[in-house]
Amino acid sequence: MRLWGSRMEKELDQEVASFSTSIGEDIALYRYDIWGSIAHCLGLEKVGIISSEEAQRIVGGLQEIYRLLRDGKVDPAPFEDVHSLVEVTLREKIGEVAGKLHTARSRNDQIVLDERLFLREKVAEVVTGILSLYRALLTKAEEYRSLIMPGYTHLQPAQPVPFAHHLLAYCFMLARDVERLEDALRRIDRFPLGAGALAGTSLPIDRFYVASLLAFPEVQDNSMDIVSDRDFILEFLADVTILALHLSRLGEEIVLWNAPPFGFITIDDAFTTGSSIMPQKKNPDVAELIRGKSGEIVSSFVSLSITLKALPLTYNRDLQQDKPPLFRAIREIVSILPIAAKLVHHITPRKERMQEALQEGFLTATDFCEYLVEKGVPFREAHALVGEIVKKLALQGRTLRELTREDLGAYGYLFEEALLERLREETSIERRVSFGSASRKEVAREIETCKKFLTQKEDIVKLWQDTWWESFRKLVGE
Repeated sequence: MRLWGSRMEKELDQEVASFSTSIGEDIALYRYDIWGSIAHCLGLEKVGIISSEEAQRIVGGLQEIYRLLRDGKVDPAPFEDVHSLVEVTLREKIGEVAGKLHTARSRNDQIVLDERLFLREKVAEVVTGILSLYRALLTKAEEYRSLIMPGYTHLQPAQPVPFAHHLLAYCFMLARDVERLEDALRRIDRFPLGAGALAGTSLPIDRFYVASLLAFPEVQDNSMDIVSDRDFILEFLADVTILALHLSRLGEEIVLWNAPPFGFITIDDAFTTGSSIMPQKKNPDVAELIRGKSGEIVSSFVSLSITLKALPLTYNRDLQQDKPPLFRAIREIVSILPIAAKLVHHITPRKERMQEALQEGFLTATDFCEYLVEKGVPFREAHALVGEIVKKLALQGRTLRELTREDLGAYGYLFEEALLERLREETSIERRVSFGSASRKEVAREIETCKKFLTQKEDIVKLWQDTWWESFRKLVGE
């Protein structure tokens, strides 16, 4: 059966119907389709296109369909898409007056409205998940702010850093992820309905009124742009791809820190698995899955990018393929974030192992260079000298804490007892003065900055959700 397309003389081929249906994916949008349809109906009533009595019947019917779908009492399988499900079911409930609902709109602008209503809520959900992980990292950083560990470059010991400073690095990554999504929401939260198929309508609709009913702060300008582009989805996918890469890096470091060659942390047994053959194993599978699932999200961004590439204006059926990658990415990211937060809460640093590792790798060699610079030695000369001394000490199995005047050779006159104090890891950290450095003072400042950010963003998300919920409650009657 054809629901639309009166020009055709034949019924749609059944295999073609099966091939082209999207109900399996877009049934997830039923809530937003009904919400938007009710607002559209009230907009038609406002300008006199339908009567108040007709609007009342249509709105009542849509509210009933929402409850039926919510409670699983409508089988979506026979329908082509969510729009046909709602329209046909509405006609069955209230009769031919249901046909007036689609006045002055097309499925082309209707689906964009559904997606924008859906996606702005998902932005809030993802940001909430990010803030949950952010809080876990911040809590752990506060708890262990005095703990020192080796910092690495190229996975080689580099300089001593507070464990808290390392964790806070991820907080600042996540903060940028929140800011990117917050910025993307400005472009998502724009009202599209009224574009029609591509060129608008000659009927006297009030797009700004309907936008206000749905709590959209802006109305999109160009009808052709509205129905043809999915850059707002692509931007969201780009943002969660970057987020997923940050999560993957965190997962990787937890895997490394847990491995015996590092041994910096212990993971709670509830977040590890065993081996089917090796009874001694305790595998960091949760961290590995956080790392591994990032590939699904990256692939979603690539998938939609390829779908959009070279599409002529305006609507093309290719755009039906925007939903599978979007839903896949959302499914993965909203499952990763709370698990990642729980995992962070359930890791315990091994202080003694970190202390041992601080003695491996001459981590205060840069401090040695800076000491010589303060004594008037050019940095490159100091760098070469310290490199030679480190090589000698390594061959002798000695550390920088065992440095003597003789080790400096011709520069022995620069040796002072204060130098040995400078080469202690704790002193190294405390002497750092640059903004954003790994000193305890700067770590304390970063913690306060992160606390303020967390509170501010939690308040913003609540404001978003309260605004959208108020609109939904008024229109759908939930």
